[in-house]
Amino acid sequence: MRYVRQLLFPMMLGLVVTVPASAGAVRTRDICIASPTGGGSFNTFVFRDVEPLSRGRAVTLKGLFFTGAQKVEPVSGSAAMTSDGTIVLGAFVHSTAQSINDFTVAGITDANFVGILNYDNDGDFTPNGTLAMAPRDCATLAIP
Repeated sequence: MRYVRQLLFPMMLGLVVTVPASAGAVRTRDICIASPTGGGSFNTFVFRDVEPLSRGRAVTLKGLFFTGAQKVEPVSGSAAMTSDGTIVLGAFVHSTAQSINDFTVAGITDANFVGILNYDNDGDFTPNGTLAMAPRDCATLAIP
């Protein structure tokens, strides 16, 4: 019996330390959105490992952008939830590596980043147009 008690204490201590650590783990998800453009192409954003949003908090966004031209471009940005639950998203697409210009997008969306994004593709900090973003199933996307 004494041997069992000696083993029980370290096991219980291990559980006490392990349970809170795993309970605080952040569950991330991938979010994919696309907007059709002329010629049947899509402006597609794939945001990887997005942390859950909560009121008054911002999360970092990282991922990919591509169109029908099949050129993958990196994306960086952030999303924030306001006190009324509105999601404000802003991102920078680093596309000059394979294309002619970098551009930014910003707008009001839902928690799945579905909504209208304004884009600025000439660097003057004024929107040049909008993209109506719709959800896409990340599992079915063919990423070039």
